[in-house]
Amino acid sequence: MEQKIEDLVASIRKEGIDKAREEADRILAEARKEAEGIIKGAEKERDRMIADAGKAIALERSSSEAAIRQAARDVSLSLRKSIEDEYTKILSRKAGEALHGGNLVSLIKAAISGDVSGKAVELSGDDLKALDADIRSEFAAEISKGLEFRASKRVSSGFRISEKDGSGYIEISPDKCQELLYPYLSDSLKQMI
Repeated sequence: MEQKIEDLVASIRKEGIDKAREEADRILAEARKEAEGIIKGAEKERDRMIADAGKAIALERSSSEAAIRQAARDVSLSLRKSIEDEYTKILSRKAGEALHGGNLVSLIKAAISGDVSGKAVELSGDDLKALDADIRSEFAAEISKGLEFRASKRVSSGFRISEKDGSGYIEISPDKCQELLYPYLSDSLKQMI
């Protein structure tokens, strides 16, 4: 009987161990399945985060490149404006230098044509005083036909040929010369820039 009890205990023990192993195997299988699900979920989240980061990097890069292109364009436009302003100053200064002294008498001579009666040449007071003798000798015939030379506060450099009654005039000044010549320089300037 003792043997039967021992066999019975051994049998119960074996059944308990087998059940415990089965339970452990089932728990382990469930844990592995759950771990695989967690790993797959984590991998999907990792892939999504990498894709989102890639999109954010591409957007940032695109924005940075656009900002760099805009900055380069702004610098180019600013440089172009500075060069154009400098050309304008140089052109105006050179025209002003050319519109004094003997050049001024020659330019007035070239600008006057046809009937001079009823016309006046307006100069700055300084230029009129400085050129008085030259004007009297160069324009004696025109002065006898009614051409007048007079000082004008409206003219600081260059001259104006006007109708005595004020109905119209032609102005030759550094600013007017610059306005007339600048468009021809701007094409060259565009090519240089």
